[in-house]
Formats: sequence, structure tokens, C-alpha cells
Amino acid sequence: MTTKVHFKGADVPVEAPTSASRAPSRKAAIGVLAAVVLAVGAFYGIRRGQYFMVHEETDDAQVEGHISPVLPRVSGYVAKVLADDNERVGAGQALVEIDPRELDLRVAAAQAALRNSAAERATADASLASAKAAAATAAANVQTALVRQRKAARDLERDARLFSTGAITDSQLSDTQAAADTAAAVLESTRREAEASDAAVGVAAARVAAAQTNIAERSSDLDLARLQRSYATVTAPIAGLVSRKSVEPGQYVQAGQTLVSIASETDVWVVANFKETQMARMRPGQQVEFEADNYRGYAFHGKVDSISGATGARFALLPPDNSTGNFVKVTQRIPVKIVLTQAPDADHPLRPGVSVDAIVSVAE
Repeated sequence: MTTKVHFKGADVPVEAPTSASRAPSRKAAIGVLAAVVLAVGAFYGIRRGQYFMVHEETDDAQVEGHISPVLPRVSGYVAKVLADDNERVGAGQALVEIDPRELDLRVAAAQAALRNSAAERATADASLASAKAAAATAAANVQTALVRQRKAARDLERDARLFSTGAITDSQLSDTQAAADTAAAVLESTRREAEASDAAVGVAAARVAAAQTNIAERSSDLDLARLQRSYATVTAPIAGLVSRKSVEPGQYVQAGQTLVSIASETDVWVVANFKETQMARMRPGQQVEFEADNYRGYAFHGKVDSISGATGARFALLPPDNSTGNFVKVTQRIPVKIVLTQAPDADHPLRPGVSVDAIVSVAE
């Protein structure tokens, strides 16, 4: 097909290309483009294949962290709630105050009981001192009676010799005998009184020991009452964010009831559940890169801390029993704990429960 083109004031005939001549050039361009696409695809495919030869990845992973419950140790009515939902609190910060009036009365009663025990101890000490004094007097009386008995015995021996020589009469010897018998009886009586006094000292000493034990018990009761009084202020066990607050002023709470949960912001880690077929070359210490779903495009860095000793199914409430019924093989997953190796990022805090995509470098 011939067309005319106006060139420098004259019409010049030009032979236009036919469809037959355009077809080979179009096919050649398509072929070149296809070859380029195939080359690029092959290049990236090979690179991707090489990458997955030394990496294992999973999207069955989530952030874990310490979530500590806040529990009252005493029962009572709530007087004040000092923290709000999602508020950042420090460890030991007061969160809830329980009405302490009943606890104050217990402290007062324990103090009174301790004072009463102290008074009993003072009385027991006085009784012991009195018993010891009586025992000392009884011991002195024994010594006095013993001296008199010995003198009466010597007098009896002397008068018996004198009576044998006729120097004294029978009546005189009878009087001496009676005096000796009386002295012996008095000695025996004072000895028994001394024994009774010694026993009284033992009883008084036992009362002192009992009073001291009672003081120790009342002191322990007072310490316990004061400790329970201190529990009227419920504090945060760890630093973090207040979560799931379920307490209001005026509410009656029981000891051990969960009032608030505190989620740690810093002490977090990742638990990634890898298929058992991915675990052959996975070891503690290997480098990990993961991306949280709430921070797409931001890479976190960590390392494999430890690998669970059993599959997740083994810890289920009803573990599967493959020996019953028809067996269908299901690929199991093994939890892997991953800890962060980078410093906490205030702009990208990780929250427990957030889903992540984790990639572990398993190159030997």
C-alpha cells in the first residue's frame, strides 16, 4: 500500500508497512518480553528457593507476656478504686482500698489480748518469786530442825549412859527420850514442807512458762491482725497496664477474687507453633525475624530461646488418642519460645496476644 507524505513542499510517495510485515516484529517483541519475564521469574524463584532452604516461617505465632492478677488477701467492702482501665501503673502502686474498720477492730482486740497476757505473766512472775521465798524459808527450817534433832539425839545418848550408872532417874531419861522423838518428828515435818515448797516453785515456774507462751501466741495474733490490716490496700504486683478491671466502690469482694489484671509491657516474648516437619534443623540460639500484625512493615528481631518438650496437642484438655477409631495423620505443631534481642521500642510496643509472622534462620 502506497501513501504520499508531504516533504519540503512536495508530495513524496511512501510504501506503508503491511500487516504481514508487522506480524514478525510483534512476535519477536512478545518473545523477548516472555524471555525477560521467565528470566526474572526464574531468578527470583531460585532466590526464593534458596531463602527457604535456610529459613522456616510460620504465621501460627503470637506475643506472650506476664499478665498478673490483682487479688485481695482479705474480704470486705471496697472503699476506693485508685486506677482506671488501661492506666499505666508501677509495681507496688495502690489500686484498691478495702474498708479497714473491721480490720482495725481486730488489731485493737489483739493488742488487748496481748496486754492481758503480759499481766498474767507479771502475776506468774510474782507467784514464782513468792514460791521461791517460801522454799528458801522451808529449807532454813529444815536446817534448824536438823540441828535440834542432832542435839536431842546426843542428849539421849548421854542420859542413857548416865542412867546406866544410876546418875539420873528413869523419869529424866524418859523426858530426854521424848525430846529426841519430838525433834525427829519436827525434822520430818519440815522436810515435807520443804518438798511441798519446792513443788510449788515448779508449779509457779510452769505458770510463768505458760504465760510466756501465751504472750507469744497473742503477739503472733497481733502481727497477723496488723498484716491483714495492711492487706486493706491492694497493690499492683508488677508494672504494666491495668486490664479487665472488674471492681467498683461499694462492692463486696472475697479474698482471692480477681479484681484487676496487670499486663506487662516490657517482659514479653513470642510463642511460634512450627510444624513438626520444620523442626529438623531448629536449635536454641538461632536468629529470628518477625512481624506483628499491628505493625506491618516493621521487623522485630529475636532468637530461639527454647523448644517445647511436646506438641501442643499433648497439653490439650482432651489429648487425641490415635489408637481409637480410624487413624488420619495430622501434622502436629511444636511451640517454640522466641525472645527479643532488641531493646523495647516505645513506638512499637508488643501486646500479649498479638499475632505475628515469624521466620527462623536455620542455616547451620
